[in-house]
Amino acid sequence: MAGKAEGMSHLHISPRPAVQDRGNYIRLNMKQKRYSQGRVLRVRLLRKQAWKQKWQKKGECFGGGGPRATVKAGLSCGQLGHWAPQCPQPGEEDTGPAGPEPKVPHLAPAVLPLYPLGPSGQVAETPTEVFQALEQLGHQAFRPRQEHTIMRILSGLSTLLVLPTGAGKSLCYQLPALLYSRRSPCLTLVISPLLSLMDDQVSGLPPCLKGACIHSGMTRKKQESVLRKVQAAQVHVLMLSPEALVGAGGHTILTQLPPVAFVCVDEAHCLSQWSHNFRPCYLRICKMLRERMGVQCFLGLTATATRSTARDVAQHLGVVEELGLCGPAPIPANLHLSVSIDRDPDQALVTLLQGGRFRALDSIIVYCNRREDTERVAALLRTCLFAVQGPGPGDRAPEAVAEAYHAGMCSRERQRVQRAFMQGHLRVVVATVAFGMGLHRPDVRAVLHLGLPPSFESYVQAIGRAGRDGQPAHCHLFLRPQGEDLQELRRHVHANSIDFLAVKKLVQHIFPPCICAQPPPEEQGGVGGERPVTKSLIQKAKYHSSPQVAPGPRRACPGHKLALPVQPTVQALDLPEEAIETLLCYLELHPRRWLELLPPTYTRCRLRCPGGPTQLQALAHRCPPLAVYLARQPPEDTRQDSRSMEFDMVELADLMGWELASVRRALRQLRWDQKPRTGVPQSTGVLVEFQELAFHLHSPGDLTAEERDEICDFLYGRVQARESQALTHLHRNFQAFHSMAFPSCGPCLEQPSEEQSTKLKALLGRYFEEVEEAQGLEAVGNEQGPELGQAMFQNWEGQIRRDIRQLLSLWPEEKFSGRAVARIFHGIGSPCYPAQVYGRDRRFWRKYLHLNFHTLMCLATEELLLVGR
Repeated sequence: MAGKAEGMSHLHISPRPAVQDRGNYIRLNMKQKRYSQGRVLRVRLLRKQAWKQKWQKKGECFGGGGPRATVKAGLSCGQLGHWAPQCPQPGEEDTGPAGPEPKVPHLAPAVLPLYPLGPSGQVAETPTEVFQALEQLGHQAFRPRQEHTIMRILSGLSTLLVLPTGAGKSLCYQLPALLYSRRSPCLTLVISPLLSLMDDQVSGLPPCLKGACIHSGMTRKKQESVLRKVQAAQVHVLMLSPEALVGAGGHTILTQLPPVAFVCVDEAHCLSQWSHNFRPCYLRICKMLRERMGVQCFLGLTATATRSTARDVAQHLGVVEELGLCGPAPIPANLHLSVSIDRDPDQALVTLLQGGRFRALDSIIVYCNRREDTERVAALLRTCLFAVQGPGPGDRAPEAVAEAYHAGMCSRERQRVQRAFMQGHLRVVVATVAFGMGLHRPDVRAVLHLGLPPSFESYVQAIGRAGRDGQPAHCHLFLRPQGEDLQELRRHVHANSIDFLAVKKLVQHIFPPCICAQPPPEEQGGVGGERPVTKSLIQKAKYHSSPQVAPGPRRACPGHKLALPVQPTVQALDLPEEAIETLLCYLELHPRRWLELLPPTYTRCRLRCPGGPTQLQALAHRCPPLAVYLARQPPEDTRQDSRSMEFDMVELADLMGWELASVRRALRQLRWDQKPRTGVPQSTGVLVEFQELAFHLHSPGDLTAEERDEICDFLYGRVQARESQALTHLHRNFQAFHSMAFPSCGPCLEQPSEEQSTKLKALLGRYFEEVEEAQGLEAVGNEQGPELGQAMFQNWEGQIRRDIRQLLSLWPEEKFSGRAVARIFHGIGSPCYPAQVYGRDRRFWRKYLHLNFHTLMCLATEELLLVGR
């Protein structure tokens, strides 16, 4: 088969025929377009030479290159040279048959600052070469806060910069990256959460800066191509997604990087546990880069951060100075803000766009909170605005009036809509909040919100996409009189809530009891035939494991590495993967460091041996992990004529005191053996497969019952605090915007109200300047009575109880909880109760969205106890 593939990869030219068959040969070649009547050998050499030159040019332009290999591609990883079951696993490269034990590469040394600090620690004056680099990047002068930020980074000081959207944050990492790359071969890392826009960010770099990106959506082959360019010093700025950095292959990526000058963390507010857009993987970025790369200088960029959020982010980045650069992001003066309460927001939107204030505007973004609303509103605007179109770029009218944009659309359709809007062929984009992140169109003339925004931060970020060219731009917010938009956003808050029982189940899985603290076997006999862990294995585990996890009281258990399979854990807890990862991050960030998160890994190993037990016993002599597994099996299991087995590699590695990568590598070598005389590798026929992606962590196994209860209380209290804070901010937004809204959009049709715009800007400024947000939290937490905009339960309780009993009777096999029933009544899907199944029955789905979630949960719990479920 290999020979056949190799023959197909080269041009085949038949040998010269005899004279009597020459006519037939010419006719055959004419049919196959092979005009080889002349010098056949010469043609073959010329074609081969042209073929080599083509691949050589590709290698020079794009990196790599070389002739194509005639091998099969693995379906799992995208690499060549092996089949899918032989794909390298996360964080490990395939060593091949009988490969040597790989050496751990040395990490690159830290890069020294370009300019030293003064005697009292002050930043030096800006030198001439910085201004020359500024002109090379196409700028004539610095904007506010840019110069001081750049000089701090060039002096090796970590910095947090808060600037409005479009105020020039990108220059603050581009200019230092250019100057650092001139002095020595080094790299600037940019951590960006915008996976879909990374390629646009790379292409938007100045010509003098060479950039590349690596994210979890790329194949292994593409990632390796980028890393080859990085190692060849052909890349100055490398953009990484947080998931690619802290994920399974993050360690492999870091060990292949050159020295890192500094790290820029875009959307740095995601680092804060109390921000409006917290992402767990962000918390591990700084820790990993400090420990594994020796990075000391970080630059955090964000457009929205309150004082408390900025203080939390600065602590993660290591900013020790006063937050002089973390001032509030002022609303640009060219933006005109307005708010109105309309009974029919859809019709009010059409009226506003047909009025004198918006009629001539040609680039408008309309934000909705639901995907269904984007489709409906876009269709409405196409129907009503067909006769009102303003001139587009170059005095051309847009070709289309309105299109929808949301995450439920296919990637190609989203790209088509965004491209049409960027090129001026589309006047209005009706989108969810996902649209506009990383948008580089400076002439957006209007941003409209059809409903209450989720937070002040998201509102400021959205309106900051308008008027980046300094010309007047208009922003309007439509509110609903009965608070329907508040109910919709409150539903998203309750979707992230967690039961105490789920927290307790998670803690039991994370901290299983071990036998490290028990007396040795000579003092305590084996129990139930279970093979106890010997002192030598414990000593090996101490040597190979990381330092003590919990720095509290001295423990007998050094800690164990264990794996939580992702999908079974998600189903057991009825929590999404992101929520579980958030809880694990909380425990890692706890002052006592209850656990240490490791890169995710595959935990199950499946062996299929064609030779049966005899071959397994022979292979166990050269594979210690297999020998340990077979020795731990009961005698009745080893006598069975089984050709396949499956076991937990993480548990086996922890028992042996080995690193997981060494155990995996030893198991992979079972596929190959050496011939006795020649030593040539030959296949053994053994199939080795790694399955079931899992959370990988290191945790102690000798926690007391009081400590486990303390952990449960801590996690549940933290989740409750986040939910309470989110509801508080949501109600605060609702009250603030309603207090300044016009009763209708009539006063905003022709001219904006400068008085209302000034009041709104002042309100937003006070919010971001606020030092302590706990006062508002306590005020709402102590408030008695129903939540804002929710009806009392006296007239609803009987109907609610009947609907709960009817729902339970329709699904008798389901093990509902009170929270699960309340989620169905609010239209909230979960892993065990998906919206695709339970959303079909409109008798219950979203029926009581206007009622209090926690009261619904209490009523459902009472009914469950009454029916014995």
